[in-house]
Amino acid sequence: MACGCGRSPDGCRGWHSLTEEEYQIEYGNFLKEREGELKVSEVEHYTDDLFRFRLDRPEDFKMKAGQFTMINVEGAPKRAYSFTNGPEDDFIEFYSIKVDGGELTSVLKNIEKGDRVKVSERSTGSLLVENLTDGDNLYLLATGTGIAPFISIIRDRETFKRFKNVTVVWSVRKIEELNAFDTMLREANINYIPIVTRDDRWEGESKRITNLIKEETIMKGIDPDIDKVMLCGNMAFNLEIKHILKDRWTEASNRERGSMAIEKAFVG
Repeated sequence: MACGCGRSPDGCRGWHSLTEEEYQIEYGNFLKEREGELKVSEVEHYTDDLFRFRLDRPEDFKMKAGQFTMINVEGAPKRAYSFTNGPEDDFIEFYSIKVDGGELTSVLKNIEKGDRVKVSERSTGSLLVENLTDGDNLYLLATGTGIAPFISIIRDRETFKRFKNVTVVWSVRKIEELNAFDTMLREANINYIPIVTRDDRWEGESKRITNLIKEETIMKGIDPDIDKVMLCGNMAFNLEIKHILKDRWTEASNRERGSMAIEKAFVG
């Protein structure tokens, strides 16, 4: 129902006391928001190839931790992006790679605070905690920007209601590639294992995730009855992990719960 003052089209938005100029600005923003054109509230670049950006979140915007949606900016095609915000956060956030010659990222990388990004109201994907069978321990294995959906999952309190222990293993090539979420992950109530594979400055773990699993440095003695695994990396990474875990692990989908969930739409 429209507001009694005649200014608000979908219920009272507190526009009663605005000047006509202020009202026109707010109404214009409302129309853009209704079309999925959301305002950029924050942008941060970490390397020549990586950046993160936040958008104002409409009150009625719905998504689940681990899902992705389609985004684009004017003059560029739509692409799938995983959310890094949690379901209850008051912002929408994405983490992006800058692809050389990329039709979207070559434009998207130049956005600034106050610009608009078009976000589809439809969120989808099967990398959901709810698709996993019951267990005690959750392992989130990511390479590069594949960390994005896991940041969303960690920001969802429902994750910690389902699992007693959450472990994040994140592999990148250079130290700077950790900057977007390293502090957050170190401060979270999780087991966090950062890996940097191609940087002599790094003094921590440098072996590939697959090698660490084979050597039983991580995930030793895992059991699909109590341990659940989620993967987000390139196809070769996903296939190698599946081969290591063998046949005892069942793949989760939106139709059937399983002990392992894989993001197949990952790019970057």
